[in-house]
Amino acid sequence: MSYSKSSFPKDYESILKASRKLNFTMISDEEVGALLRLLTSSKKEGQILELGTGTGLALAWILDGLHSKGKIISIENNPQYIEVARSFFDKESRINIVQEDAKVWIEKNKHLQFDLIFADTWAGKFTDLDQTLEMVKPGGFYIIDDLNQQVDWPEDHQEKVISLMEKLKYQLNFSALPLDFGTGIMVLCKKVA
Repeated sequence: MSYSKSSFPKDYESILKASRKLNFTMISDEEVGALLRLLTSSKKEGQILELGTGTGLALAWILDGLHSKGKIISIENNPQYIEVARSFFDKESRINIVQEDAKVWIEKNKHLQFDLIFADTWAGKFTDLDQTLEMVKPGGFYIIDDLNQQVDWPEDHQEKVISLMEKLKYQLNFSALPLDFGTGIMVLCKKVA
């Protein structure tokens, strides 16, 4: 499915252009972005966590769905990527972009709770998964992408993805839905007791 440019978030094309200048190729596709915007918009005054800001493309979609009183914390370790993201979002008071290793950040902030977590880096997905899932509020969402096999993956990565998906499918406190579009997505919703 393709989206008209008018439905893209503000600054999306400019962020994409800046990403290409950096040869940044780890871009979440439009379907993931549209899903993030949709789920974010379902959470009034939502508290959102993005693990792996990159250059800010997914962040643009999340912001596009965010309530006026919502807040986003986005974590990125790469200073070049942070610089691009901050150049577009620094004046947005609802966003806090943090330069830190996501694993370290999760450990320091595991007591926080979020309405939606988009785990788009190793930590919070392949490591620190249990801690990250604990940070999801009841009724909240946990989203990952990049689950369909890619030609440039290391030889053993597909096995790690399959193992992760199996673990996520059987989380007792969550309902899980794998979606076979884009790069492959899985959405979990934490059950309300």
